[in-house]
Amino acid sequence: MDLSKLTTRSQQALAAALSQAAAAGNPAVEPAHLLAALLGQDGGTGTPLLRAAGSDPDRVLADLKTTLDALPSAAGSSVQNPTLSRSSHEVLQRATDLAAQLGDDFVSTEHVVVGIATVESPVRDLLARNGATPDTLQAAFEAVRGGARVTSQDAEDSYQSLEKYGVDLTAV
Repeated sequence: MDLSKLTTRSQQALAAALSQAAAAGNPAVEPAHLLAALLGQDGGTGTPLLRAAGSDPDRVLADLKTTLDALPSAAGSSVQNPTLSRSSHEVLQRATDLAAQLGDDFVSTEHVVVGIATVESPVRDLLARNGATPDTLQAAFEAVRGGARVTSQDAEDSYQSLEKYGVDLTAV
């Protein structure tokens, strides 16, 4: 996995997942850590993507907390530096493959969310129970990023500009 091909937000999510796993004493970073990091990003695309796919992000987060609490934990030097689990490696590989398939230059957070929904894990099942399958998530790409391709490491910051910076005058 070439980390330079991850967008800035994807890199931040990976770092946050590593920190979360270390803080919880988990020896490995699991897809649950990745999803929690993606949904915890301010202004990130994880939450809008789930919403656009017809899922309730708050319910997903509640279910995710239960999943994270059930992960094995330990104390000592071995858990201070958790490694990526096999399933997390597979998530990132699927995300990379999806980015290439879509003609994107970088792996963005929405690619990673679809990767999480694709790789067999408790989190994939959690997402599916909440209506977020790989197909519904991919269909929601248009709602989150429009027709834009991921051509820079900061591509996610340009998504949903109207929603972020505009004011709905009809709602006032």
